[in-house]
Amino acid sequence: LRELLRLMIRCRRLDRECWALQRQGELTVYPPFEGQEAAQVGSAFALGREDFVFPSFRELAAAIVRGVDVVEYLQYHRGTWHGGPYDPIASRFAPICVPVATQIVHAVGWAMGAKLDGIAACSLAYFGDGSASEGDFHEAANMAAVFRAPVVLFCQNNGWAISVPSSEQYAAPIAARAAGYGFPGVRVDGNDVLAVYGATKPAVELARNGGGCTLIELVTYRRKGHAEHDNQSYVPAGEIEA
Repeated sequence: LRELLRLMIRCRRLDRECWALQRQGELTVYPPFEGQEAAQVGSAFALGREDFVFPSFRELAAAIVRGVDVVEYLQYHRGTWHGGPYDPIASRFAPICVPVATQIVHAVGWAMGAKLDGIAACSLAYFGDGSASEGDFHEAANMAAVFRAPVVLFCQNNGWAISVPSSEQYAAPIAARAAGYGFPGVRVDGNDVLAVYGATKPAVELARNGGGCTLIELVTYRRKGHAEHDNQSYVPAGEIEA
């Protein structure tokens, strides 16, 4: 419990520091995650050493849990030509992915390869509710289902796909889609780190033991916009404060 709390506090402090660094011109772009610490820390904490993470471009907290050096990670956001020198094989943390939802396909591909190689490990793909509206999500979910790939699809649903609210994205919970593909889907409180850990751990074990894919929808809320250019003018008055 102390380690989970320590990680969440460290991640929030670093997130705020990165926001300040971008304002100072030290980082070219930075996507904040304040409010989503429990979702990232609780899930990454549930993974084993050999499991492989496929992040979007907002998973600094998960990277920290996986042992990625923060300075090396931030080379990407600084605009360094090589995009960050950390070793994705050593950390089992793939290069961050800016194109929306493509990392979900990568995660399923890696999982299929791990299964063919007889490796007792799973992959976990981080993505947002907006990514769940992309074709890549559906293609990856279908492939994962058909080939029983050892993968966890981890959707951090903060209610907004940049400026598009959930009400204009989908009519049923994202987790409910799992039934159509034939694998488990669960919806949990993404702001409760123990609930996140409690949902991710069995999904990881199921994947490693040949049980295939699980879709986890984390209901959370991010306090800042999509990136530093987003002033959240589209958010109803009082929502963030509430």
